[in-house]
Amino acid sequence: MSVSTITARFISSVALASAMTVAHADVLEIDLGGAAVYSFNDFNSGSGRVDGSILAGRDISLANYSVNTSNTGAYGGYAVVAGRDFTFTSGNVSHGSTYVGGTSYLNQSGTLNAPVTTGTAPADLNALAASLTQTSKALAALDATATTEQKWNGIFINGTNSKVEVINLDASWLDSSSWYSFSNLSAGATLIVNFLGDSATFKGGFSAFDGYNVLFNFADATTLNFQNGFNANVLAPKATVTGGSGTIYGTVVVNDWNSSVTIGNAAGGGFAAVDVPGLVLVATAVPEAQTWAMLLAGLGLVGFTARRRKSA
Repeated sequence: MSVSTITARFISSVALASAMTVAHADVLEIDLGGAAVYSFNDFNSGSGRVDGSILAGRDISLANYSVNTSNTGAYGGYAVVAGRDFTFTSGNVSHGSTYVGGTSYLNQSGTLNAPVTTGTAPADLNALAASLTQTSKALAALDATATTEQKWNGIFINGTNSKVEVINLDASWLDSSSWYSFSNLSAGATLIVNFLGDSATFKGGFSAFDGYNVLFNFADATTLNFQNGFNANVLAPKATVTGGSGTIYGTVVVNDWNSSVTIGNAAGGGFAAVDVPGLVLVATAVPEAQTWAMLLAGLGLVGFTARRRKSA
């Protein structure tokens, strides 16, 4: 399964069974409710596209931009979810609704597939951000399974032929590296790549990761710049993305987005759920608003039934 077109769910399989339960697990899945990108704060771009849907905790500002061309709506069919304001100067929002928690600033040059909706948000974005941040920390704390070395302007990674490899790389290596060499990596393995450092610039050579189930994790980075595309997911809960070029084929999670880098969908599937040895998550699902209502109604019914039995 490739790393593209991903829906992201950094929660436990047990939590999936009950959205009201906090559970420990070592299953890593990815789900943003069907969205392609989630910026905890703002998402700003002056040109480009996201093939899937966009989530932002605060403001979304788009110009000359296309959204959800692949028709993969989030949380029941939303192409755009803005926790606060939405500014849309020009472009097209396809195949989905637009939710705005604050004020909409719409220009006639921008085409929306459906009217803007307000009221209750389709998901608790703050809870989702907290869960994703916790997951990033848990992944960064894992012991590396692969050995790494930088030399001759390249990065050498030697694995253990396992289904899941944890790879720790110094983010500063990216400044002077243009290619990767892999050894002892199983075909199609899940590669959790922890980039260590407070900033990173991606310059190229990432075609070596094609064919693997890849997560690039930046637990501490506060600034990211992508100057070349790749097939991988990005989890960077503290990072602001600025400038750059190319296409990221995968799900993207950041703190702030100020870039025209394309977030695209490659053919065939998404991030495969895997058991990650040593990983312990304490997370809960982040259901849609209507799901919360059903859960609360169900709890009320259970309580009523219990009281009736006790009285009898």
